[in-house]
Amino acid sequence: MMLHSLSDRISYIPATTQPLSADIGIVHGDSFDWIFDVGSTAAIANAIQEFDKEKKIVLSHFHKDHIGNIEHIDYCDMYCGDYTYLKLHKGTEIRSPISCEDGVRLTIFPIPSAHAKGMLGLEVDEKYAFLGDAVYGAQKKGRTAYNVNMLQETIKTLESLKARRFLVSHDAAFVRDKEQVISELKGLYSQRIPGEAFLFL
Repeated sequence: MMLHSLSDRISYIPATTQPLSADIGIVHGDSFDWIFDVGSTAAIANAIQEFDKEKKIVLSHFHKDHIGNIEHIDYCDMYCGDYTYLKLHKGTEIRSPISCEDGVRLTIFPIPSAHAKGMLGLEVDEKYAFLGDAVYGAQKKGRTAYNVNMLQETIKTLESLKARRFLVSHDAAFVRDKEQVISELKGLYSQRIPGEAFLFL
């Protein structure tokens, strides 16, 4: 698998569509390799296994293209949101932000999201933030739908981050400017219809 480097510490494996598998974030700490999402293909699982250090896994959410390889990877710790924990019955459940130092400063934080319950993000050195699918809507009645209140909470959470670069899974750009992502979400929010719980696209 081809690794794309963002810095001497941060790299990623791009998402695929056939078969569907999420972008995989890798942060090389002093003691651990931190893996954000694990994808769903054997090639990605093999690539993750080849990293030298013990692995700590952060799962953004419970969809198969993000967690499908979890049984095929050796790791010492795994962090997930409450709903992913209910699905997997293992890991450390994250309900509020936690931070640690490992040659880089890492913050794992919940993101309210219309896309899936119990979403997590990972901020690195207050420069980059892995967001998984947090900015996307859900499928409802065959259309993309955003819960309006959840969308507002997503915007607030992302505005609070210090990172200036957002890493958005399944986006052709992947590395996005914070202000651009927030501006797009605010544009969606402005299309809401008073009294309607969902915005349909």
